[in-house]
Amino acid sequence: MEVTVGAFMFMVLLALGFFTIVLSRENIFRKNYYVQVRFSNVMGLREGDNVFVHGVNVGKIKRLEVTPSGVELTASLDYEPHLHSDYSIQIVPSSVLGGRYLDIDEGSPDKPLVPAGSVLTGQPPVDLIDEAADTIRMIRESLKDGQVLKNLEDTMAHLREITAKVSNGEGTIGKLVNDEKVYDELQQIVANLKDVSERLAQGKGTLGHLLSEDDTFYTNLTAAAASMKIITKRIESGEGTLGKLSKDEDLYVEATRLLHEIRAAVDDYRETAPITTFTSIFFGAF
Repeated sequence: MEVTVGAFMFMVLLALGFFTIVLSRENIFRKNYYVQVRFSNVMGLREGDNVFVHGVNVGKIKRLEVTPSGVELTASLDYEPHLHSDYSIQIVPSSVLGGRYLDIDEGSPDKPLVPAGSVLTGQPPVDLIDEAADTIRMIRESLKDGQVLKNLEDTMAHLREITAKVSNGEGTIGKLVNDEKVYDELQQIVANLKDVSERLAQGKGTLGHLLSEDDTFYTNLTAAAASMKIITKRIESGEGTLGKLSKDEDLYVEATRLLHEIRAAVDDYRETAPITTFTSIFFGAF
């Protein structure tokens, strides 16, 4: 009986130790690496909080000790960090409801390594509540100093004045809203546009012919354009009278000379016309 009770108690203690190790996430068979970090303020970080490297949970906070130079933190890691000279260690809020964890950024691989066993320096933590309070205070000061509230009040006053004028029928918008005559005129314009569109759809008028399904007018217009194209082409080629006039320089010179001769004959006729008229009157008297 004593042996049985002893064996049972041993099994209970063994199971208790096993579950204690599992629940505490401690691995007594794995080597642990310790880092010491000095902070000016840990913002409520507690022993047992998690430590993350590259977003992976690699350890826990083992000890927090307040010193004259700040708070020295000791973290136990199951991963050996390779910290470079531009490393970054900061305390990050795990959620808006509370809780924090330690985040380690090892730095750039091309930078020199930090000597093992060095006391590291952490960045000052950021308090979301303090940041939100500072933001609200800055917004309040901006609204007060920049007279934003006063400008909003003036804008609302102008809007009320404008809406009052519109309600009273003042201005163009007010007349559009209140004057029935303007509404009737708009209705008439819409009716006229509707009538014009219906006439166009029925093929009436010049535009109606152009837009109608009957392509006779379009065919005639195309034929006229083709004929004009042929005529201009013949003129450019020097065919016909107009073509020769535009191409033959001798004909142009002769035509110019003929015009000069006609003009000279007209001038001679104007000079001799009085004498001829006088002679006709004189001999006609006898």
